[in-house]
Amino acid sequence: MHVMLSWDINAVGDRWNQINDQLLACIKPYSWVRPIHNTYIVQVAWAEQRTTITSALTNVAKNSRENVNFLISPIMTGGGYDGWLPQDTWQLINQRTA
Repeated sequence: MHVMLSWDINAVGDRWNQINDQLLACIKPYSWVRPIHNTYIVQVAWAEQRTTITSALTNVAKNSRENVNFLISPIMTGGGYDGWLPQDTWQLINQRTA
């Protein structure tokens, strides 16, 4: 099972980096890949992990004085992605979605 998520941070320079690091910390415990800038495919073992990730991301967004937005998909099982990415990225995606 996996989710796909993406975020947008309305900040620049060091502040953007700080917020991005806080958001990354929310998915650090999980296996994930970043196929496109600020878009992540995160492997989850059970539905509650999606709730945990969503809550953590929400806390970062609410506690930031900058505008931070994110979008998280429902939990997905199987299926496949299509697009134009480097071959090694496809291998990393498949490891998390299979």
